[in-house]
Amino acid sequence: MTKSKIVILSIISIIILIITMIGIFLYNKNTELVDVNTIVTDKNYEKIIYEEVENVWNEEVLGILTIEKIGLKATVREGTSNEILNQYIGHIEGTSTYDGNIGLASHNRGGEFAFFARINELEKGDILKYQTKFYTRKYMVDNIQAIYENDWSLLEPTKENKLTLITCITNKRPQRLCVQATEIE
Repeated sequence: MTKSKIVILSIISIIILIITMIGIFLYNKNTELVDVNTIVTDKNYEKIIYEEVENVWNEEVLGILTIEKIGLKATVREGTSNEILNQYIGHIEGTSTYDGNIGLASHNRGGEFAFFARINELEKGDILKYQTKFYTRKYMVDNIQAIYENDWSLLEPTKENKLTLITCITNKRPQRLCVQATEIE
């Protein structure tokens, strides 16, 4: 390889590196975690269709999540693909199904099945109910925080029974709103 080709390749490599660094800077710019108290409920939440969840048990339904404070009662199915989240609350793969830390995800805007449109209105002490084929448990909200999209620490296994609800934060693409609740007697 000639010296001129090596110089040209070096210049191209430096340009690619600079462009990559600028892209990373722009992506991470203004990604300080949002104050969860400033999150506003999507104004279109009245259009959400809450399911009639009586007699819905089949092999695909893992559970029914009910949050009376925000008028939510919807079925939970396995997975977080768009196909699932466009119609159901999704069970986050790799988290517990029944005991321990159960991870659930849903949209909060953009469609008639944005079941988590109002979870930003939850406060510590609010009650959630999760029913499966095997039990019905009540949980009390004890943690509400913003997390980064790649922070899975709040979904790690726990000895106590928890529900961890996760949804996007409007205009903060790399962030998620996380609401956790611990089982109460």
